[in-house]
Amino acid sequence: MRRALVSIMILLFSFFSFAKEKKEKTFLIIFHSEELKQYNSSAAHVELSFLDSFETRSYSGNSETALLITVPFIDWSICEMGNALVIVGDDRLVPLSEVAFRIIDLEESQENFRALLSSTEDQKSKKRVSNTIRLSL
Repeated sequence: MRRALVSIMILLFSFFSFAKEKKEKTFLIIFHSEELKQYNSSAAHVELSFLDSFETRSYSGNSETALLITVPFIDWSICEMGNALVIVGDDRLVPLSEVAFRIIDLEESQENFRALLSSTEDQKSKKRVSNTIRLSL
């Protein structure tokens, strides 16, 4: 009886500890190189402002520079991310929305893409039904 109780407790503990999904949100911040030059800064320099608090990745190359920031909570909005203060080239603090060209919530974009994809699939299935009805007449 004691073994059964201990095994049930261990099973419940492991179930609840693994069942909790950690929700996080990812933002894509795109910068124009001209705007960064105005502030004498770079995406890597802006990334330093978030490096201590969040998981970040900076991308630069032939196209515009970008920064991916993953925050550990799901309730942050684009406005709150834009209001975050960042350090630019001459050690000034400015809101991210002033430096960034565009801030994109990847979770919201993914949901919108899925909704768009499902609506186009619905339209395709309706066309197939209407085509089969026309053929049967």
